[in-house]
Amino acid sequence: MKRTFTAAAAALACASAFSQTSSVTLYGVMDIGYTRASGDVSTWSGLASGRNMSSRIGLRGSEDLGGGLKANFTLEADLLADTGTGVTTPLPGWSSTDNKTSAANDGMQFNRISTVGLSGSFGEVTFGRYYTPTFLVDATYDPFGQNGVGISLLTGTSVFYVPVGSVNHLRASNMILYTMPNMSGFTGMVGYAPSEAASGQPKDGAHASFKVGYANASGSVDFATGRTTLASIGDLKTTSLGASYNFGVVRAMFEASEDRLGAAGANGRKRGVLIGGQVPIGLGQIRFSLARVNKTSDTITEGRVRQASIGYVHNLSRRTAVFGTYSMVSNSNYVNAGASGYSVGSAGVTPNGRVKAFDIGIRHIF
Repeated sequence: MKRTFTAAAAALACASAFSQTSSVTLYGVMDIGYTRASGDVSTWSGLASGRNMSSRIGLRGSEDLGGGLKANFTLEADLLADTGTGVTTPLPGWSSTDNKTSAANDGMQFNRISTVGLSGSFGEVTFGRYYTPTFLVDATYDPFGQNGVGISLLTGTSVFYVPVGSVNHLRASNMILYTMPNMSGFTGMVGYAPSEAASGQPKDGAHASFKVGYANASGSVDFATGRTTLASIGDLKTTSLGASYNFGVVRAMFEASEDRLGAAGANGRKRGVLIGGQVPIGLGQIRFSLARVNKTSDTITEGRVRQASIGYVHNLSRRTAVFGTYSMVSNSNYVNAGASGYSVGSAGVTPNGRVKAFDIGIRHIF
């Protein structure tokens, strides 16, 4: 259960000058599953964290400043629930202090979200580390919520497409983010992270992105694009379009995404499409998706990878659920790294090989 602590002592001490109230909430997710993945090279199995939702622990709070103005903060850390240790990110290369290189991978870090800002009738402005607008499209229109063996190819292949620039897909550090208020269903956000390189050096790590969308009771649509400056391999640009519609018996979901590189010798393009849905059934939900990604560059021939996933989540309560997911991936000349194709988990697979995997686990929200 969420625990809220009211800063009564501080408020009483300053009562003569301030009448505002503040609060801090502790929250988190514990998610562990048994995973088994079988490739044409090797098989892997074991307990793993974050198979239905990413395991995490966080603190968030706000202070009422009066006149509709609030100060807000969030500190959220990744957690490997199966070992009790911290982790930079579920996928290597997606955690960064400068939006260019991987962060250290030691101990607990507030590397998921670390923001402070102000909100009011104008919307919200935050400063710090947060999700990029393009990733928010990925997360919204992936039936599996970017977790487990069913994670969307559109996101999962990005970390292998260009490890240095893959941070463009998940979060950005040092970011200033403005989120507009909801205007009759229309939403928008824009983010900018300046490069922290010294003068005279390439402005590596500078990131700019925005997202616009519309949602009502029946469905939604979102468009986002972002660019990260990377002098060594050329700027990485990501563009994503997602849409969903609730037909009652199924919430249908769609996303198309593209990555582009711009340096000579590394010019590349990765395009992906996903269709899927979520079907409510009793106390649970069936999830399914079909996805395809094509990749080309100056240095490799075209490759393609396909994925089919299906799963079920059964809610034991509002906060606790058990789940199972099955996914199959087929590579067609898709070179992931070295001589490997795209894989699920740690199973080994060739560029023309296939891998099958499943998750069975439990998730608790507090």
